[in-house]
Amino acid sequence: MDFWRRSCRISRLEHISNQRIREIIGEKETILDAIDGKILNWYGHLQRMDDNRWPKSIHSWTPSERRKRGRPPRRWKQGVVEAMNSKGLQKEDWTERNLWKLRSGRRRKS
Repeated sequence: MDFWRRSCRISRLEHISNQRIREIIGEKETILDAIDGKILNWYGHLQRMDDNRWPKSIHSWTPSERRKRGRPPRRWKQGVVEAMNSKGLQKEDWTERNLWKLRSGRRRKS
C-alpha cells in the first residue's frame, strides 16, 4: 500500500482509506489475496509432484515426538484449507491444472 500511496502522491496524513487508493489505482486484489494465490499455487504444484521427491515426502511427514504444552502452532496446511475455502476450491481440484490455476488466482480472466 505504501508504494501505491506514494505513486498517487497521497500522504498518510490525508486519511484516505486503502480501499479508496485501490479504487484510484484500479487494483482489485489485496496483498492477502496475492499471498493466498501463491500458497495455492505451491500446494497444487506439490500435490502434482512424484511421491519420491523431497518436498512431497517432507509435506507428508509426521514427527514422532510429543508436542510441548500450550496452544498448538498454526500449520501451513490449515492456511491452505482456509485459502481453498475462500476461493471456492475443493480438495481434489488440483488434479485439473488449468482449473486450479484459474481459480487460485494465478491466471486472470481475459
